Amino acid sequence: MFVSVVTLFVAIEHGRTMERMADANMRMVEANSWPFISFETHNVSEKGSPEVRLVLTNEGIGPARIETFELWWRGKPIASPGALLNSCCATTPRPPTSQVITSVGLASPRILRAGEHVDFLGLDYAATSRDVFDNFNRESDYIRTRVCYCSVFDECWVNQGGLELFRQDQSKIIHPQRVSTCPRPGVPYQIGGTPLTSPPN
Repeated sequence: MFVSVVTLFVAIEHGRTMERMADANMRMVEANSWPFISFETHNVSEKGSPEVRLVLTNEGIGPARIETFELWWRGKPIASPGALLNSCCATTPRPPTSQVITSVGLASPRILRAGEHVDFLGLDYAATSRDVFDNFNRESDYIRTRVCYCSVFDECWVNQGGLELFRQDQSKIIHPQRVSTCPRPGVPYQIGGTPLTSPPN
């Protein structure tokens, strides 16, 4: 009976040890698959020419599935590139076919591998009126974003970005909020929508 009790105790402890090891291994795998999406603005292209770019980058060590994306300019929710440029930067009436947006990629939904980035809006200096380019270069400091993304294990986070927010509270940018599911955005930012015409009254 004594041997049976000892054997049972050893078996139970072995099972607990294996559970702890499995849990630790799972945490290690999840840590090695952790994505981190950041928002940045740049005023030069990847080739070094003048170009204002809005960029999402996965700075983590695992792929990110971007579910939702929102953008504000000076606190105003923006639904499309055209709406943003109409609000912040257009100075004269322009026909709807005017192409000042020269670098557009889909912000969401999409998959970003670790280290990958997407330029979801950009203005080329050579292809854009000087006033619009200068305005956008200046006003990009007042753009704020919120992105919800998930890992391959369906762990999801919401992160905010923008230079203005960074100056106010850096912790909101470097510490994304863990969520069970991505919340539905009030005004999702989408490619297309409002064409660039003239500034609103």
